[in-house]
Amino acid sequence: MKYSMTSTINAMRLKRLHKILKQVNHYSDAFSKLTDEALQAKTAEFKKAIQDGATLTALLPEAYAVLREASRRILGMYPKDVQVLGAIVLHEGNIAEMQTGEGKTLTATMPLYLNALTGKGAYLITTNDYLARRDYEEMKPLFEWLGLTIALGFVDIPDYEYLPGEKKTIYSHDIIYTTNGRLGFDYLIDNLADGKEGKFLPSLNFGIIDEADSIILDSAQTPLVISGAPRVQSNLFQIVKAFVETLEASVHFQMKKTKKEIWLTDEGIEAANAYFGVDNIYDKRYFDLVRNINLALRAHHLFESNFDYFVYNGEVVLIDRITGRMLPGTKLQAGLHQAIEAKENVELSRDMSVMATITFQNLFRQFNAFSGMSATSKLGEKEFFDLYSKIVVQIPTDKPIARKDYEDRVFKNAEEKNRAILQRVQTLYETKRPVLLITRTAEVAEYFSMMLFEMDIPNNLLIAQNVAKEAQMISEAGQLGAVTVATSMAGRGTDIKLDNAVKALGGLAVSISEHMENSRVDRQLRGRSGRQGDPGSSQIYISLEDYLVERWGKGNMLNNKKLQQVDGEALQNSRLFQKRVQNTVARAQRVSEEQSVIQREMANEYEKSISIQRELIYQERDRVLDLWDTGDLDLTQLARDVFRRDYRKEVLDSEAELVNYIYKNVSFQFKEDMSDLSLNQEQAVVTFLVQLFEKALHRQKSALNNPYFYSRFVQKAILKAIDSHWIQQVDHLQQLKSSVQNRQNGQRNAIFEYHRVALESFEVMSTEIKGHIIRNLCQSVTTFDKEGKLVVHFPN
Repeated sequence: MKYSMTSTINAMRLKRLHKILKQVNHYSDAFSKLTDEALQAKTAEFKKAIQDGATLTALLPEAYAVLREASRRILGMYPKDVQVLGAIVLHEGNIAEMQTGEGKTLTATMPLYLNALTGKGAYLITTNDYLARRDYEEMKPLFEWLGLTIALGFVDIPDYEYLPGEKKTIYSHDIIYTTNGRLGFDYLIDNLADGKEGKFLPSLNFGIIDEADSIILDSAQTPLVISGAPRVQSNLFQIVKAFVETLEASVHFQMKKTKKEIWLTDEGIEAANAYFGVDNIYDKRYFDLVRNINLALRAHHLFESNFDYFVYNGEVVLIDRITGRMLPGTKLQAGLHQAIEAKENVELSRDMSVMATITFQNLFRQFNAFSGMSATSKLGEKEFFDLYSKIVVQIPTDKPIARKDYEDRVFKNAEEKNRAILQRVQTLYETKRPVLLITRTAEVAEYFSMMLFEMDIPNNLLIAQNVAKEAQMISEAGQLGAVTVATSMAGRGTDIKLDNAVKALGGLAVSISEHMENSRVDRQLRGRSGRQGDPGSSQIYISLEDYLVERWGKGNMLNNKKLQQVDGEALQNSRLFQKRVQNTVARAQRVSEEQSVIQREMANEYEKSISIQRELIYQERDRVLDLWDTGDLDLTQLARDVFRRDYRKEVLDSEAELVNYIYKNVSFQFKEDMSDLSLNQEQAVVTFLVQLFEKALHRQKSALNNPYFYSRFVQKAILKAIDSHWIQQVDHLQQLKSSVQNRQNGQRNAIFEYHRVALESFEVMSTEIKGHIIRNLCQSVTTFDKEGKLVVHFPN
């Protein structure tokens, strides 16, 4: 019933889209007769129409028809009706589900062209540099022929140093192909600029996200982070590691592995008190000790080697659990990375403070409008709607899907399952039919590759380490006699094209060594075969020792004594056993997916505080950067407010305290007589301090002797104060998020506690920024460099 209802709703959505498609086709017939010059002239006509008030939606049928015809002439590819349907969905700001091989790259050109006509920029955002560069190079001739500018959003050279103004030039193009990570870091860097000339990113107008479910659902919990200065390194990591290794599960600590939660029991707290020789580890003075114990517990019991990370050349390198890719240069925050390094007995890296951070969910909220496409987005529609108010429209394939998805094969243990997989590969190899064997981890892929070589079956191994190389290898997986062993996401975004002889043999055979934690990934893997109506097959293998069953399944069927007495072959023929295992896997996968949704909701909740604060701070920075006339600022009133607050807070009613305050905040050279000043009268002291402030400001203005440079000085002084405190605040919130669950003591709601403390700290920060501005204005030293640029030396 549910499936039927979903299909009906999708059919209704498609019916509306077909009406727009009919209009596009009407123009297409006419435009096929135009000369090249007349077709190219349409771009200028559309731009003029937009200036005169025409909407993009009104121009869509004509613009799509122009792009379609231009694509036929320049690329030799004519977008099909189903691609136009997908393109309409993308312009409308929704998610198009299009199957592998249906031409998402070409589909995206239509809404990119339409939205770029505004001159405000249109982005195609994908998962890695290779795909961004490949699609940019393929589509560049098309867009340039139509009179639009196009750029790759980055210089594809490792550790490239951008020249001044180079990024601004890149982002000034009409159409930009880039990656989610590159764009995210550029957004953060742009908002750290200390002058208008350092800003390079325009307002984000329109974006299309390729592999949308992977980027804004699966990667939602991993924030982009720009690191700052190293923190003072704790010397407790090794000591605490030794203690944690003495603890017993269920006795000294409890954990919910699925929720990534772990905590000491009363017995564990007693053991800690005894081990470290303290009365109560939860006394305020032992905060660092408790923090390190919690980090060590998480590192030892919630992070798995060769799955969450692996040790490579003496370093702990993180692995993306969804894609299976290495994440070199990415580190867990708040000391967790160092706790894992201590666990693995490698040299501890520096724990860096966090300067700026944003999640992909909030990054794409910065766009005026964005849409997405993926082969497996329907399964995430509820989240897409809850998070972004976006629906998912399933676009029909151009040709019927001819792939056969066989029923799962079920085995008692991994050994029997692996033997059956290898036998199946051998049988297929002997017929020359190509095989793509997909595994969950690199470790298992390497095992199968090695076993196949021992069976004299040559094979390509793809373990998601070299994106360009794997794209080439995956594209060749449809050749006669090819055997490819790959991790679950290796080569994603690359079509597998079949030899003609292969089609007669039944097409590409996809064998999947176990169900993944997410059914969307299972569908993605099956979709590697049977592109554009090609024949093919897919089959998933299951054993009771699979990760998914062990981690998420309820109960342990392997410990069933009756089951252990039955041999594997008999179980293979038992429909009851197979059904039970399939139900176990289905339930485990459902629990896994539900837990992932909950974790994403939690991550989104935590992000709300920092998101609101970041928006306020970035707005204030932009306001200061746009400020060229300091006459609009009442700096004297700001100083009066600061001095009034500090008089009460610092208790400035004695000469010694007041002189010390003046030296620290107003003037290094203060020598005035204060014998006539009534120190116990707040108004008198505040007035005296304001006079000193105005003298200091006059000195700065006189020293610069130029209204422009004085305005730039005030601007820099304010920005320095904002930035230094905001960086501290971001790092504080990152640390707070890591520790707040350990502070809730089972009673207080962690998110409520986080938001409460985050708000309090923001209010404190806002007050301290004002004081810092006054100190910067009074005590900074200004000079000029060889090029005549203003240099400001700020007080510590």
